[in-house]
Amino acid sequence: MDTITGIGWTMLGAVFLGTFALPSKYVKNYTWENLWGSFFLFAMLIVPVGFAMLVVKDLWATYAEVPWPVLFGVIGLSFLWGCGFCCWGYGLSMLGLSIGYSLTMGTMALVGSMVPFFLTIMEGKELKLTNPVLMVFAGILVCILGVAINGFAGAQREKSQAAAAAAEGQTRKKRVLLGIFICILAGVLSSGLNIAFHIGGDIAKKSVASGNPKWLAGMSIWTLVFLGGAISSVAFSFILLCKNKTWKAFGAGGSGRNLLLTLIMAVGHFASIFLYGVGTWKLDSVGDLKLGTSVGFAIFQSGSLIIGNGLGFFTGEWKGSSGKSKGWLFAGLAVLILGIVIVSVGKAMG
Repeated sequence: MDTITGIGWTMLGAVFLGTFALPSKYVKNYTWENLWGSFFLFAMLIVPVGFAMLVVKDLWATYAEVPWPVLFGVIGLSFLWGCGFCCWGYGLSMLGLSIGYSLTMGTMALVGSMVPFFLTIMEGKELKLTNPVLMVFAGILVCILGVAINGFAGAQREKSQAAAAAAEGQTRKKRVLLGIFICILAGVLSSGLNIAFHIGGDIAKKSVASGNPKWLAGMSIWTLVFLGGAISSVAFSFILLCKNKTWKAFGAGGSGRNLLLTLIMAVGHFASIFLYGVGTWKLDSVGDLKLGTSVGFAIFQSGSLIIGNGLGFFTGEWKGSSGKSKGWLFAGLAVLILGIVIVSVGKAMG
């Protein structure tokens, strides 16, 4: 039952992760730094830290009991996540939801799932390569294959759309190639999110010792993660606002509506991370197979890819693309679902 519950919470988090950026399509008259800068402020500081201070008991006292290498490790990896988030914002503006989600979330799924997997083995926790573990490993690889197919589908989509709009020609191609590079880089850097959560496990244990329930103790890790991410993302947006002199957009007409949309994005993003943490806790409580951060993250990222690609399809990003590219898209989504099933079965066997 814990496996089913954990997968359920993780998939619900994936729904929020796959949809949180949708309101950005309706933000008007904002530059990149206005849109994402206000989002980062809400998503990295105001919403998560405010929530943690309200509901987590002895939050700051807990950190005083944690060795400083662990604290700096979590914050440092989260700083990289913030850098990756900034890159992803640029990548989305170049490629759209479908390809942007596929490349970045796919790279995150690969790096962010496999690093904790091998860290668990290296940490001497007696994780043997039994059939359940091998099935989990195989399921993660199937998810990565699904990501690759989605990426290929996106490339085919761009090729067919470019052929239908020859006037854009080489300019469009260069922008797409740059966007692909940025999204892959974003995925590598953003994997610091899950690795930071993995190495911060002792922080959650101390939070439980302070009287917090296990399902909520993960917020003591996430608070540090969000703070680390804020250092890079908010600071980068602030620099761009000053450099490009785009502060004035916040005072223009419609800015209140735009800020409300970015706040909704922030709440959705926080919900995705929080629910993923709850799902990971439930998945890690099954038997001796302590692979919650690997299993959960693979399901989390793959589920968000399914949602993100679906939204991209229904919001018109695939309009004018060939039937072949759409076929590859649906094939990739099917493989992702298969990967989630294999990972889930492997975890249940454990």
